[in-house]
Formats: sequence, C-alpha cells, structure tokens
Amino acid sequence: MKKFQFSLDRVMEFRRMQARLEEVKLQSMYAELRAIDIKEVALIKQSVESERAIREQKSVTGFDLELFHSYRQATHVERTRMDKARAQCRTKIDAQLRVAAAKRRDVKLLEHLKTKRFETWEQEMFKELDQQAEEAYLVKWNRQ
Repeated sequence: MKKFQFSLDRVMEFRRMQARLEEVKLQSMYAELRAIDIKEVALIKQSVESERAIREQKSVTGFDLELFHSYRQATHVERTRMDKARAQCRTKIDAQLRVAAAKRRDVKLLEHLKTKRFETWEQEMFKELDQQAEEAYLVKWNRQ
C-alpha cells in the first residue's frame, strides 16, 4: 500500500499563507482604528483641560476668549476629520473582513477535501489489508 499523499498540499499551504497575510492586513487596520480613537481621546482631554484652564483664570481677556473660541473650532474640525477617518477605516475593515473570510473558507475547503481523500485512502488501505489477510488465511488453509 502506498503512503497517503495529498496532491494539493502545496496549494493548501499557499492558501494558508494568503489567509495569514489577509489577517495581518486586518490587524493593521484595527491598529489604525485604535490609533484614531486614542488621538480623539487625547484631543477631548486637551479640550476639557483648556476649558477648565479658561474657567479657572481670575481674569479673562477678550483675546483669551477669541483664542479659546478658535481652538474649539479647530478641535471641532479635527474631530470631524477623525470621524470621517474612522468611518473610512471601518469601511476598509468590513471589506477586509470579507476578504479574510473568503481566504479562510478557501483553506477550510482544501482541508475538508484532504480529510475526505484521507478517509477514502484509509478505507482502501483497510480493504487491501483485509484482502491480504484473507489471501494469507486461504494460503495457510490450503496448506493444511
């Protein structure tokens, strides 16, 4: 009986590598999303601290209020930009999730095929072993 050999092993390894690459891309996108969230938290913290500092000042000039107003507008623009970046990042993540799922599905299909072929090979091997055992028994019986 010959040894089990799956002819698509190299293809399956290639597909596994592709799936791993897609997973790495996905992790990179999640890191990008986390970076946006971290920046936004820092921006909000800065805004709160600036507002607290302005309120705690004993005397506030019109110039200070104008600077604070400009800062708040810039902060609002930056948060809007971050919201757009987050939305774009989530859209890319959704698309990448579909790609990664397709690559994992390809690998699973090949693994399933390998399992089925192994089961078929194993059945044939046992059948051949049974035939050899029967022949050996018949040879031994005929000698007696």
